[in-house]
Amino acid sequence: MQPLSEEEISNYIKAGKAIREAKRRVQSLVREGARVLDICEFVEKLLESLGCKLAFPCGVCVNAVAAHYTAGIDDQKAVPPESLVKVDMGAHVEGCIADSAITISINSEHVDMITAAEEALEKAIEIIKPGMKVYEVSSVIEKTIKSYGFKPISNLTGHKLEPYTVHAGVTIPNVASLESRMARFESGGVYAIEPFVTTRDGGGEVINGAGGNILRVARVKAPKDPKLREFFNDVRTTFKTLPFTARWLVDKWGKEFTRAAVEELLKGRLLYEYPVLIERLRKPVAQAEHTVLILEKEVIVIT
Repeated sequence: MQPLSEEEISNYIKAGKAIREAKRRVQSLVREGARVLDICEFVEKLLESLGCKLAFPCGVCVNAVAAHYTAGIDDQKAVPPESLVKVDMGAHVEGCIADSAITISINSEHVDMITAAEEALEKAIEIIKPGMKVYEVSSVIEKTIKSYGFKPISNLTGHKLEPYTVHAGVTIPNVASLESRMARFESGGVYAIEPFVTTRDGGGEVINGAGGNILRVARVKAPKDPKLREFFNDVRTTFKTLPFTARWLVDKWGKEFTRAAVEELLKGRLLYEYPVLIERLRKPVAQAEHTVLILEKEVIVIT
């Protein structure tokens, strides 16, 4: 593949720097009783204030919910006691995306799962180099998590990033998979590595739950209703291929119309809503994630 230009590398590094700052500052906000909406908006506004655009809505996922939940309009959900809270965030500069996540323990008895996820991530990144098989990295992630007595989530994976595309085809499983034996990390590639960990007695996989307020445009053909068509075209022009959430549209379109329009577009399958991903046996999940740039002579961890 083509090497990254100096401008692209600079953009990735800028996006990653903003994500690092957001991860540092959000930790003091995540506490028992904190509103999920406040956490999401804090992260999103901070990333924008640091000169980035949002690659996707900030995710705040608690305990058995592993991924794909962001606050809805007027969301009143709060962080419960004794919980593991995953905060997943993405920013981009001219389409160059940085994607990262942390897990914060609220007096959880499962705090060691965070250590397992973070160590698995660290060991995976240590060995990544151009031309390395994805299988080898997946094997290190799996062995590290199991060495702590926990289970990796088998059907959640890391992924390649491309301009304006969060999931770009290549996946990095958290278990050594035959499907990944042929895939390799390429020089010039950008990858999100993200171990997910659950308990020894967990199912080790996620299933789909209800919608988690994260949306994307699913079709390009606009609806016939003039007002709805105007709304849809605005969404498509603004967010293009990137995920978004309805609360980002409220200031322009109002709460009631936004809710109604999104519901209608979902019914017509012009929009798609990502389901939340839940550990199959409802066991808690921890996650750690970094984005790496694979260059010819070095690997840069930007987040």
